[in-house]
Amino acid sequence: MIRTGSVFRMLSSIRVRWILALFILAAAASKAGETGIQAKRAADFVDSMGINVHMKYTNTPYGDTERIYEALQALGMRHFRDEINDTAPWFVARLKHIGSLGYTLCGLIEGGNDYPSPSSKLEAGAVTPMIANLRPYIEAVEGPNEPDDPTKPPFEYGGNFDPYPQGAIEESEDLWSIVKSSPEIRDLPVLGISEGTPQDFAKLAAIPPNPFPDATYGNLHAYQGGGLADAGLPGYTYYAREFTGNRALWTTEMGYHNNTSYLSDGEQQGVSIRASAIYLPIAFLSGFNNGVMRTFSYELIDEFDDPNPTSQSGGEGHYGLLNYDFTPKPAYTTLRNLIALLHDSGRQAFHPGSIEIEFDGAPGTMRYALLQKSNGEFLLAIWNNLPVYQVATPQTSGEDIYPAEVPVTLRFSTPASFTVFSPSDESGVNPTEDYTASITPTSISINLPPEMLLIRIEGPQ
Repeated sequence: MIRTGSVFRMLSSIRVRWILALFILAAAASKAGETGIQAKRAADFVDSMGINVHMKYTNTPYGDTERIYEALQALGMRHFRDEINDTAPWFVARLKHIGSLGYTLCGLIEGGNDYPSPSSKLEAGAVTPMIANLRPYIEAVEGPNEPDDPTKPPFEYGGNFDPYPQGAIEESEDLWSIVKSSPEIRDLPVLGISEGTPQDFAKLAAIPPNPFPDATYGNLHAYQGGGLADAGLPGYTYYAREFTGNRALWTTEMGYHNNTSYLSDGEQQGVSIRASAIYLPIAFLSGFNNGVMRTFSYELIDEFDDPNPTSQSGGEGHYGLLNYDFTPKPAYTTLRNLIALLHDSGRQAFHPGSIEIEFDGAPGTMRYALLQKSNGEFLLAIWNNLPVYQVATPQTSGEDIYPAEVPVTLRFSTPASFTVFSPSDESGVNPTEDYTASITPTSISINLPPEMLLIRIEGPQ
């Protein structure tokens, strides 16, 4: 499996909450004037989104390939992540078919799983065709995966059975050398090692040279521990950069599972399907605004069929955007709506503009990001960054939280037209008036919810 150790140690990252001061997505005071809020390209945000799959897991819903392909195509993302250790023609064909739907692949060579075994090393004769067979759809190579995972046998690499962290460094060095020595694949970026516990990047960084030279991009797993969408993200990026320096980062795993019974084995607690639908779009946008190049949600579909909401089967297998029977969870529908609303058919290069906006009555927990399409249309993503779920404890069951909406007025220096969308509501890709209190040519007053709204702004200069 791809995601293993990450969720077992997320709560330990609470100690890094002080670093949140370094991470300001956008917060407004009770009344704050903003001059020239700079937009980013909407197409760039959509292009930063990806999804994990397990196309080798034939005894799970991933074995129903046609329905998987349909779900991916309807979702509208452009990137997916899967293990590539197997070169069986049927498996390669599945990955390439997803590529033909408009997706590109982050290919993971797991390490200590199918290949290589703990007693062997990566060999160019195996690795090069493993990657080259996936041309033209593979966009990056990754490995090893969470070598610090305490739930697996201790990580070892090579004939000397070198343990973690030295063995993980050696495997990553070998992967870099093989990729960059092969004319067939040397142009592909190589991601750095991921860690399940972010503080463990310090163990990798302690092995010179530092920063680690044999990675194109840094790599992190940023599970939220059942909390807010940006929970722990500043700490994760801080620790990941200890290892790979100032290189751009990818988040190859993050997300929420929906087993809401209390889990006593140390893994992250689950949230309701309502909560994950609210948190996930914000998680993607938080990564994008924090400079993360690519963020992959874990994962497309539930691997286990578990109709009992009080089951103690754990979180693994319940991270899907789809239920085991392929029915969409609200998170799938919300993300599909968000991508459709932000789709930019032009996508040509352009320099995004800016807008002057004054926020009146905004709480300190308000967050926003300004996006723009190539036709000039602005879309302001805005939400109140509050918890919408209280995770289960040994004494209490988990339950949804319903924060009150907060009246906020957005004032503009020049006239514009305004349209509000709520991707997580039944209105979906259609405009909604449910959150609008009033509109004038130069202002819009909304009742700000914890879920993300998109305000389309047309006409400002």
